[in-house]
Amino acid sequence: MSAVERRRRAILELVASRRLETQEQLVAALVERGLGASQASVSRDIAALRLVKLDGRWAAPALAPPTTDPNEERIAGRLLAVAAAGDHLLVLSTPPGEAQGVALALDRLALSGVVGTVAGDDTIFVAVVDGAAAAALAGRLGALIRGSATPSPERA
Repeated sequence: MSAVERRRRAILELVASRRLETQEQLVAALVERGLGASQASVSRDIAALRLVKLDGRWAAPALAPPTTDPNEERIAGRLLAVAAAGDHLLVLSTPPGEAQGVALALDRLALSGVVGTVAGDDTIFVAVVDGAAAAALAGRLGALIRGSATPSPERA
């Protein structure tokens, strides 16, 4: 693993485990771990990792570009509190300030049947192609919320 990969992995671990509000705090946290980095390097890492500011602190992107990485679903599962399905719409509830990051994550997952998302502060509307897609997605998200490995088809 290259130094850049080690540093970026450490950054993801750090932002997941503590409140880091500035790039300077992130640089200091890396130094504590023995991974010296300049502010310019951290700035590039933040862009490459697509970190976002949520509630004034750096956070993992809710999810990176479409991929099969299971970590993305774990992130979404950690942030979602409730999922309710309708005919062409899912309404998701997140902790305050988390909805936009989760909606971005869902958009980047490019899930089957999802037309798009609209996010507020703690609520996300997910437009889907039909009731079957809504039920399937609600089951998948319900499984993520519960931390289950295999999503169930039930409505959450």
